[in-house]
Amino acid sequence: MFVCLCNGITDSSIRRELQAGARSFSDVQQRLGVASQCGSCELQARAIINEHRALDAAHFYDAAPATGVVAAVA
Repeated sequence: MFVCLCNGITDSSIRRELQAGARSFSDVQQRLGVASQCGSCELQARAIINEHRALDAAHFYDAAPATGVVAAVA
């Protein structure tokens, strides 16, 4: 899906940049030029970035090794 019509940027291209190491809206904007013209795509681009962050966090916690520590119940 096209996110930024002015620069022909798709949601897939934003996700690729995030996978390649972009960590913020500013990173994505510098790499792709998203929201550098009219700016109407900024909210959608930020939503994709936030979704990516949430998925990364979920995968991080899912992949965390169990510590083997059991909390005592009072």
